[in-house]
Amino acid sequence: MAAVAASQEPSFEALLAGDLDPDQLHALADRIAARHAASPKGDGAAFRKALALAAASDAQRAELARHQDSIARRIAAGRVRAVMGEPADLLHDFAGPVLEVMRGGMAGEANTLANRYLDVAPQGAAGWSLLPLYLSLRASADGDAELADSLLAPARPRLVVIGGLSGTGKSTLARLLGSRIGRLPGARVLRSDVFRKRLAGVGPETRLPPRHYTRHNDDETYEALFESADDHLACGNSVILDAVFMSRSERDVAEALADRYRAAFTGIWLEAPERDRIARVNARTNDASDATEAVVREQSRRSVGEIHWHRIRVNRPQELIVAAARAALDRTR
Repeated sequence: MAAVAASQEPSFEALLAGDLDPDQLHALADRIAARHAASPKGDGAAFRKALALAAASDAQRAELARHQDSIARRIAAGRVRAVMGEPADLLHDFAGPVLEVMRGGMAGEANTLANRYLDVAPQGAAGWSLLPLYLSLRASADGDAELADSLLAPARPRLVVIGGLSGTGKSTLARLLGSRIGRLPGARVLRSDVFRKRLAGVGPETRLPPRHYTRHNDDETYEALFESADDHLACGNSVILDAVFMSRSERDVAEALADRYRAAFTGIWLEAPERDRIARVNARTNDASDATEAVVREQSRRSVGEIHWHRIRVNRPQELIVAAARAALDRTR
């Protein structure tokens, strides 16, 4: 039965021919991650030699030199595998489908694909910072020098924080903004719901029992979220944090992170009536969030304190929400 189901999955080419929705992108990233996990160890020295030969431009050679230590650590950690018979860093292989999606005029989908892969197959902040180089090398190998150069254009790191009570559409907005921030494939989207599941040792869509939603668990989740954001900013990556951020102290920590790395900061607070938030959480399927109607009602009774971030009402058409968020980003370049 499993073989039959697998044979019925659409091919990558078929996916590119249609509209790639988040569920399809997640399934594609999951399949690639599973294939990578099953690949045998590859020859790290041979891969490094291939990288040196592939770096054709001054920008690529400079970027490769900057990442030599990171690549050495990845080789030592076994992240170079024999993929289809050739030694390759798993992220270098993954850069292939990301580039194809990007070339199809789907930068947002490419960002979603890349973020999902790192959510299910964590590669660390240094891994995300390698993606522009690997994308550039693949683009130049295909003869697209203009794209290869554009992928390595300098970009000031940014920290965008999207907060709001459960059911306000934080993750949807993060997905729609991801490719607009930083070097392509864009910002690393760090979602508290995914981190909570990772700390519990389960996949993003696995539902957790109430014992994983204590104040202690909340503190651990935010600590892991902030630690990852710190690592990414230290590597020069742009980041979107997606979490409720109900307390003033959590919001202050996020802003302090941006100050530490002199990264541009944008805080966005999403708002919606309780009935809309309830409808949204009740309609969710196959989502990392475990929020329920009871959670929404409980949050409504709590004070969030003074909010001085950009406040955006989300009970209106999506294009207006995105336009308001983009305007907020433009004001903090």
